[in-house]
Amino acid sequence: MSDDEQRQLEATETTSPSEPVEPNVPPAPTAPPESDGPNGPQSSPVSFNHSGEHGIQAYNLHLNGDQAIPVPISESDADYRASQDGRFVPPRNEEQWDVASKLLDTYGVIVLCATQGTGRRTAAIRLLRTVTNAPPTIFNLEPEWSKPSVRPLPKNAGTGYILDLSDLAEQPGEQLGADLVRYGAELRKNNSFLVILATPTDWYGHWAEPTLPFTIRLESPDARALVTTELRARHCGERVTWLDGAEFADIWKANPSARAAWRLTNRLLQASGPEQIQMIVDEFGDWHADVENLLGRNRERESDTQLLSTRVTVWAGALLHGGQRRSVIKAADDLLARLGLARTPVNILTDSTTSSRLDAAEITRNGERAFHDTQKEGLPAAILRHLWDEFPTQHELLRTWAIGIAADRAIPEEDARRVTTALLKLAVHRHDRAILDALATDLQGPRRALAVEALTEAAGDAEFGRYVRDRLRKWMDVRTPSNNKVDLVIDICAGTWGTNQPALALTRLGKAAGHKDFGSPIVVHAFQQLAVHRPEQVRKSVDQWLSDAESGETDEAVRRQTLRAFLALVSSDEGTDLVLNDVSTAAARLRLIRAWQQLLSTDTAVEAVRRQLARWQERFQDDPEHREPVLDLLADIFTPPSRRSILDGLMVMEESAIDPFWREVLERAAYRYRTSEGASTP
Repeated sequence: MSDDEQRQLEATETTSPSEPVEPNVPPAPTAPPESDGPNGPQSSPVSFNHSGEHGIQAYNLHLNGDQAIPVPISESDADYRASQDGRFVPPRNEEQWDVASKLLDTYGVIVLCATQGTGRRTAAIRLLRTVTNAPPTIFNLEPEWSKPSVRPLPKNAGTGYILDLSDLAEQPGEQLGADLVRYGAELRKNNSFLVILATPTDWYGHWAEPTLPFTIRLESPDARALVTTELRARHCGERVTWLDGAEFADIWKANPSARAAWRLTNRLLQASGPEQIQMIVDEFGDWHADVENLLGRNRERESDTQLLSTRVTVWAGALLHGGQRRSVIKAADDLLARLGLARTPVNILTDSTTSSRLDAAEITRNGERAFHDTQKEGLPAAILRHLWDEFPTQHELLRTWAIGIAADRAIPEEDARRVTTALLKLAVHRHDRAILDALATDLQGPRRALAVEALTEAAGDAEFGRYVRDRLRKWMDVRTPSNNKVDLVIDICAGTWGTNQPALALTRLGKAAGHKDFGSPIVVHAFQQLAVHRPEQVRKSVDQWLSDAESGETDEAVRRQTLRAFLALVSSDEGTDLVLNDVSTAAARLRLIRAWQQLLSTDTAVEAVRRQLARWQERFQDDPEHREPVLDLLADIFTPPSRRSILDGLMVMEESAIDPFWREVLERAAYRYRTSEGASTP
């Protein structure tokens, strides 16, 4: 077709109406309505349909609005195993526990109110498995909401749900308690049940009063009984006699939490023999006496400045355990400088030598690397916990110092990773949100990868992960997040956490896409990775988002997120294949066409759209299997004349020749437009 012929063809077509002409496909359907143990809460990869003996658990995954994602609990779950007959150890307040099952059966919902680490989740699973003769299929609920509400909670028949409402960021609405009463009654009619995990510091106030009849104050099981049962369950019953030793007397007297008892069990299982019992007991006590001795060594003989220098070196050695000794000394000097001690060359050269400073802190060297006592497993982490516990007013200074070491490019990356790993362990142990927030904010540039690693691990943590996942979402919900945080969230969603929990990762990735340019390489890569590893979840999520955007109920921000996410998906071969696999379905095809047409009419998307259309041409023009359906789809997309301006730059080849691929697209589109116009003429 010559240029004159093309102009003549365009001249025969009237101006496009305000609403684009659509191909002859039925309208898209409207979206259906939304329907602590040995290792803490467990998570498993989320799929969009969970099959069980009681049927299928289905739900939608929206970019906005409240929802609760059910994650199945399998028999391989550590808490599930601990809840089994012959292994479950009831809480110490057995009189309360004895009525728990009756309350759940009566109200359909129960609140287990206890601090984390008391075995709440194991108890919750036990309740759900024994409340009826036919145990329900059990799910964790992962809420995605701005404030706790019963509205997004599912009500499927024959199902048991566990919802952790610990560490609430703000007080729930006044109606939550009353709404839970009504929700439980609805569940009970469906032979379903909900167990809520809460803490005493959160579950109080006027709003919680309606739940008091079915709130149980839970205590940990007896520690010795729990350790005994676990040793036998794990085929090490001969080690039960160790528990009679005098070394354990203080532990049994203190009767520690379930979490601590499981930790003690694991150490006893790892022991090579009874000769390690004393070391295990000392470690269980967090090496408190050893840490105090390290920090107070030579106190009477040293000046305050010398004592401080020794303590700072102890702390730096714990932060960088196994790192290069020059990194340890630099970290110690940095903290001294933050504390106001001058560290000019004169001060440093008149100070004790590196060897003397390390010796004073009882840090040994192996070549260029520095270690605290390697025979005392967990000592470096115990030193940092002791530092945070004993000096609570200095947390901000200590965080700034430690993360500054990780961010310092003069520190080798391997040592910087030691710092972030140590901080992650500390944050998880203490539920210290400020540490994780600081990692996300202050590690930028090349060191952002360390924050990605730390937050990826934290997002999958049994207990603390819930907070991290919520932070990732809230960071993307603000109007203008920093580019560093946006990239951080995208990288986390594209990695192992996204693969393991794709439903949660996709909502955060979709929100993050709204803060990046159309066709952003980092967003394209993220969607490509998830399309490779979790294709079905990606396909259904993006289809849901497009459906929501068409419904007219979403705001401009969500439409922007949806279009950027869609273009990122089709910007890789893997994502393109996912989308094209759906073109045979009329509703999905129409959503796909409309998404492309919206992109074509979005000025900021034009260049990225042009690149992807050119890539489609390169990929499919000589593909005998896919050329025809792709041409057919593109003809539908370009049927409205107002969408064809971009074709000018695609059609003209070298020496002003018309590209045959795009010429065919234009001819088909023009024919469809004329046909539709003729059909609409009376």
